[in-house]
Amino acid sequence: MGTMDATLPPSDPFLPADLEREIFEFASALHPGTIPALLRVARRVLVWIEPLLYTVIRTDAGRMVPAVLRVMETKPPSFFSSVRHICIGSSPSWSVDDTLTLLRLCPRLESFAYLPQHGKLAMGVLIEVQRWSGCLVVLFPNGAIDLTLPLFQRVTHMDVFDGLDSSTPNRGLTTMPALTHLSFSRSVPVDIIRRLLDECAHLRILINMLPNSYDRSRAEKIVARHQSAGMTDVRFVLVICRNYWSDWEVGARGGVDFWAAAEAFVARKRRGEIEATCAVIEEW
Repeated sequence: MGTMDATLPPSDPFLPADLEREIFEFASALHPGTIPALLRVARRVLVWIEPLLYTVIRTDAGRMVPAVLRVMETKPPSFFSSVRHICIGSSPSWSVDDTLTLLRLCPRLESFAYLPQHGKLAMGVLIEVQRWSGCLVVLFPNGAIDLTLPLFQRVTHMDVFDGLDSSTPNRGLTTMPALTHLSFSRSVPVDIIRRLLDECAHLRILINMLPNSYDRSRAEKIVARHQSAGMTDVRFVLVICRNYWSDWEVGARGGVDFWAAAEAFVARKRRGEIEATCAVIEEW
């Protein structure tokens, strides 16, 4: 023991540095809540895992905004290589310029959600987004919605905040090559729902997101109207989401969000575990 004390300073790792780093990164990914405590273990650990605090960024979360602004000013671009999910929400401390700076630092996001005034900034920056949430009319104010742009070519999950009628986004949605999950937040005519289900080549889930003011009985009335008009596709689901942005973050962190809940619900219908006519979920 005396020999070890003489040759190995207490601050040095007993494991190879690359293995030690892998262990800390794995622990941080598995239990994100432990990251603040792990940062205090050693300087090298702080360098390794501090970026993992920013895997998910929400600018509508007040306590996070000052920290994000600080690292944008003080850290090198490589610090942001772990950022995978960004939600640009409303905050008096966050500007449109801040959004542009952040997106330029994180061009390879997996998911991106935004409030209207910030969305257009993503057009020329993001190229690999898989999950997209926002308003299309903000991106295309002249009305010529073009979903063939590079931004949309890898999108698998798309949550459209606009209304879908014959003159707005629904036409372009059928051209998206990777789209498997689609959600919309307003009432949509049955004929458009049916056409999207028929013409979106890989669509597995189509969700009508209802506001949290709805209860199940009100949602069931919508289902009844759709079914009386001949809309019985098992992929169509009405979701009552009580807190959309919290649910978005749950999904970004690998938990069960409304997308995962709807997919499991449809799978149960296909297996005959619940009636194929059931179409409403509100808890998951």
